[in-house]
Amino acid sequence: MHIYLQLVLTLIAGLAFNLNRKYFTVRSRKGLAGRAVFSAICAMVAAVVLLVWGGFGHASTFTLLLGILFGTVTAIQSIANISAVSCGPMSYTTIITSFSVLISALSGMLFFGEDKLEIIQIIGVVLMLTSIALSAKGKGEDEKVNFKWLILAFTAFLLTGAIGIMQKIHQTSEYKSEINAFLIIAFVVSALISTAFALIKLKKTQNADTLAYNAEEKKTKYILFAIVIVGGICTAANNKFNLFLSGALPTAIFFPVYNVGILILTTLSAIVIFKERLSLKQWIGVVIGIISVICIRNPFA
Repeated sequence: MHIYLQLVLTLIAGLAFNLNRKYFTVRSRKGLAGRAVFSAICAMVAAVVLLVWGGFGHASTFTLLLGILFGTVTAIQSIANISAVSCGPMSYTTIITSFSVLISALSGMLFFGEDKLEIIQIIGVVLMLTSIALSAKGKGEDEKVNFKWLILAFTAFLLTGAIGIMQKIHQTSEYKSEINAFLIIAFVVSALISTAFALIKLKKTQNADTLAYNAEEKKTKYILFAIVIVGGICTAANNKFNLFLSGALPTAIFFPVYNVGILILTTLSAIVIFKERLSLKQWIGVVIGIISVICIRNPFA
């Protein structure tokens, strides 16, 4: 498959997953147990899809251990991300999560012997902080909800950065051909952790309806279940393409195109499909956020 076709497909898969996740949070109950079940099912579906799409193959000890760590971080990141989307704007959650490219840039400089930050990247960091500041709600708005959303989005940002570092570690190692084994191990671990988390939350609340959907009609339940399945398929495609492209394309091409592409597509989709309304200040923040991602990845390098 042509490398740039894979880039287009991973953008489509990433956008589709974001839309499925948002739809689930809008139409289902917002308990943490329900969100954990969403993450668990997506991860298990992704593992099955990858098993069919290329098999398991060989797994070295390095791939096994890194896959377990990757799956653990992915599970926590997924729960934090879907929780942020459920209590805040999807557009801004996506922007803050996309700032994880800063972590990638710093890790490349500190641990992988890549070039130091250029002036344009430093400007990008300043713009990034400006964008976050503009995302804050004004006086008279629900500051408690805003603070909760910001903490969840920031957690997703840190963990997404960690995921990027682990992808880079695996794809710069001698075991980079073990893509399927690495991802299947990670998704199985992620599913187990998410399921355990859901069961713990259920036991604490002792509420059998925690996982029930808002709508009582079976048709709606089936639709939501289908949304989760599609989300799992998109997760498998998105992760496999991204893992491969992170080693096949120069970072100056892949990361700007992917991160900015997801930002633009998700923001437009949130406004058109979910009718999210942004203030002028937030619109300025969105634009500055997109520019900051481009600057941090230094497309002129």
